[in-house]
Amino acid sequence: MTLTQLQVFVAAAKAGSFTRAAEEIGFTQSAVSQMIQSLEKELGVSLFQRSRSGITPTSIGERMLSHARDILNITSCMTEEANVARGISSGTLRIASIPSVASRFLPGLLGSFRKRFPAVDILLLEGDSDEISNWLHSSVVDIAFTVMPDKEMQTLPLLQDEMMVILPDTHPLKDSQTLRFSEIAERCFIMPKDGCIRKMLQENQITPTVTFEVREVYTILTMVQEYIGVTIMPELYMPPVIPKVVAIPLSPPITREVVLAVRNWQSISPLTAEFAVHSQQYVKGMDFAPTSK
Repeated sequence: MTLTQLQVFVAAAKAGSFTRAAEEIGFTQSAVSQMIQSLEKELGVSLFQRSRSGITPTSIGERMLSHARDILNITSCMTEEANVARGISSGTLRIASIPSVASRFLPGLLGSFRKRFPAVDILLLEGDSDEISNWLHSSVVDIAFTVMPDKEMQTLPLLQDEMMVILPDTHPLKDSQTLRFSEIAERCFIMPKDGCIRKMLQENQITPTVTFEVREVYTILTMVQEYIGVTIMPELYMPPVIPKVVAIPLSPPITREVVLAVRNWQSISPLTAEFAVHSQQYVKGMDFAPTSK
């Protein structure tokens, strides 16, 4: 659990409503709900009774609330006494990420960052590009890994993510160096349930006849393995261990840029700035060779 979760827990109990708590602490209602649900899942108990009139702490919730207030009070005292040590050595870092980044390299990145700054609390939210833009605008998060960011956001490029054609590893075209969409256009197409991918294909005049639309990447890859259909997805979507499929670059190539986004680089905290630099260095040291043949 994080201090931010406890702060949200205390604020929600005081307000008697997730919506009112969100308004008071500057978060969105969905972010407050997500953090409370995450805390309840971690503790294994229900902290609130929900009803149309609002929320009230359960009996165990009241006891947890007392502990949470004690923790926050102690933290406040420590912060006041260790004021000089604040900044990049301690604090809370709130991060958002699109799913492909969150699953592919974010765990390793966060692990290496925590080794450098063990006193930092990290809050991670996962969402699509539109959700992430809203979180940044509302200051729910400090920094985000995203693609196609809101034009009002300021960004820092991280890497190029290439679109790949995914085929069974016994397919007649499996040894192709590249593939044009016309070579697979007549086959059943499995569309990843990701608005960003659909938009990229449309912008490049690729309009497949969608037979299936699936959210889970591993399910898509397994369907391709079983000759149910083919698909096109970004290279970052490919997990380290995959079913019996091959990933072949699309021709002409289509790439998307993964960036770090903030509202304003001039106003970010030293901790956020340190994380941005660390992220760039971490990505440069990684091998993002295609997971293909």
